[in-house]
Amino acid sequence: MFDWFGWMADSVLSLGYVGVFLALVLEGLGLPFPGDVAMAFYGFAAARGDVHLGAVMGCSLVGYMTGSTIAYTVSRKFGGHWLDTMSHRMLLNQRSVMSTSGLIRRYGAWLLIPGRFLPGVRSVSSYVAGISRMDFQAFLLYTGIGAALWCAGWVALGFWCGEHLTAVLHGVQSSLAYVLAGVLVALVGFLWYRRKAR
Repeated sequence: MFDWFGWMADSVLSLGYVGVFLALVLEGLGLPFPGDVAMAFYGFAAARGDVHLGAVMGCSLVGYMTGSTIAYTVSRKFGGHWLDTMSHRMLLNQRSVMSTSGLIRRYGAWLLIPGRFLPGVRSVSSYVAGISRMDFQAFLLYTGIGAALWCAGWVALGFWCGEHLTAVLHGVQSSLAYVLAGVLVALVGFLWYRRKAR
């Protein structure tokens, strides 16, 4: 397990700082890409001394803000019809768009701070902000605050895991043993109940 984790981190790191920037641009565009995982790996790499922690956080934030600003600008220019087309092509979740629209109408730009931590909201909030013609400076401010907290949290988590890797992996392995035991007990109970019901 140690070897696999190290190999995965090395694979992600082969792209350097450009990799985390591009990963977060995709995340900011709302595309189905695990930017949080990429940040965690880069945080892990920073704990090993392979990259600089501050540079990782900076590239993450700049990448996310780039993607979010593109999403805001495009949706503001082309409007709701364009967003409907994106939803019908399954590039954006229509239900997330509708619920986020309601939340932004209710809470305004403030939603962009906690919205960065909510998967459904995070992927479409920049588009909805553009369509609702939110003030650009307010969009940048609140998106920047939310993105800074979100990026810092994931990078810090990866950094912490890198410093405590042995304890983390042992904890995961012991937890998996308990989960497996619980599944086996549930399976035996189900089979016994089914046999008795017959």
